[in-house]
Amino acid sequence: MMLLIIESLLATLAVYVGVAVRFSGLEHHDDIHGEMLFPRAIFFALVIVTSLAAMGRYQRLMNEGFSGELLQVGLSFLVALVSMSMLFYVFPDLFIGRGAFGYALAFCFLILMALRYFFFRFMLDWELLKRRVIVFGTGAHARIIAETLQRNTGGPSDCILIGHWPVSGQTIQVNPADVIWDTRQLNEYAVQHRVDEVVMVADHALPELYLNEIQECKALGIRIMDIHEFFERERHIILTDIMDPAWWLFHSDGLYREPWSEGIKKLFDISISLLLLLITSPVMLLAALAILIDSKGSGPIFYTQERVGYGGRIFSVMKFRSMHPDAEKDGIPRWAARNDARITRVGRFLRSTRIDELPQFFNVLKGEMSLVGPRPERPAFVSQLKVRIPYYAERLRVKPGITGWAQIRYGYGASEEDAAEKLKYDLYYVKNHGLFLDLLVLIHTVEVVLFGQGASGPKPDMKHQGG
Repeated sequence: MMLLIIESLLATLAVYVGVAVRFSGLEHHDDIHGEMLFPRAIFFALVIVTSLAAMGRYQRLMNEGFSGELLQVGLSFLVALVSMSMLFYVFPDLFIGRGAFGYALAFCFLILMALRYFFFRFMLDWELLKRRVIVFGTGAHARIIAETLQRNTGGPSDCILIGHWPVSGQTIQVNPADVIWDTRQLNEYAVQHRVDEVVMVADHALPELYLNEIQECKALGIRIMDIHEFFERERHIILTDIMDPAWWLFHSDGLYREPWSEGIKKLFDISISLLLLLITSPVMLLAALAILIDSKGSGPIFYTQERVGYGGRIFSVMKFRSMHPDAEKDGIPRWAARNDARITRVGRFLRSTRIDELPQFFNVLKGEMSLVGPRPERPAFVSQLKVRIPYYAERLRVKPGITGWAQIRYGYGASEEDAAEKLKYDLYYVKNHGLFLDLLVLIHTVEVVLFGQGASGPKPDMKHQGG
């Protein structure tokens, strides 16, 4: 909280610095120097700290070292830049001018990074930032949480496992040394050990004898959550392995979006697609020429393939051809594998750089796809996966995307098991999708493509046959 307050003040100050630098030495003064500057500075600071918070820069502090923090804060500022650029069109009176805005943004980034280096180098006690957690249960579900905290996937954990609270009649499937054997009630123990959260994983219905203790914990300000909430926050997935239909029914608020929200998303998709088509048109022209030269003029440049879209509707996705024209001459759909012999030399480069996906911007303009969403699959695969993987059809409740949460967090796969794992990320997107999450995915996609970071590398290529 202290860091957030200090950075809010510095971000507000940055606007005054930016204006002062931009207009230094000029005799002309207008309302940009006067009373109208303060609300503009507040707006600037609000967007900056909101972007930092949304990127987890107050929740997961320095979890990847200073260089990682530098990159993450830089991405947060990029999100803020895009957000403010869009908001300036809606609220033009908040604009302070391009020069002053540029100076303010640069000064704000530098001063915030200097503050964070000093703050984390000399003032911060890392242990105080970690949430102290008790897992209520010792069974199979409790073991899943314990293993997750021990693996520390994605960087150092920001949770400290205090221990497992035993539940009457439940077997012990966790490390016995982590079980809390105490004669006091849970709420009394939690207060003494400064517990922040209790994760409920009793495996079965909660025995009534514990209800009062849990309610007392809640009354004391201790957060009570279930295993699904825990994984949604810690790993940004929906735990489909143990999810029951009732939980999804009552928690999948993202299935419905207000018409105005959908309208903004559509406008965003169209605007960004047109802009990216303009920017990437030279790259697309070179890709087309490379395909022609590599195939010696034989075979098409583009490749269309049936995919399943929103609501199960079939559409034709458009891509640059990256395989030989006869890659599917027997008509049998297959998963594509890493080092697939059917991929051409040029096609291998197009796939690794994602250039083969660029023509899908036309699918976005036609309304068949979105920039961000679950990747569309072929009808034959969808029919199989809907039968074999529970909740697979739920990913069809939003438009498919050129990139998606599963692509940046998990990567590609080449099996039904990988499809089941990716579904956990797709359902997280379905539940939480919105304009800001879309921006976050797009920024991380650029990070993956340009810097080779993210989840794209380790997994085998799951791109489909013939594309």
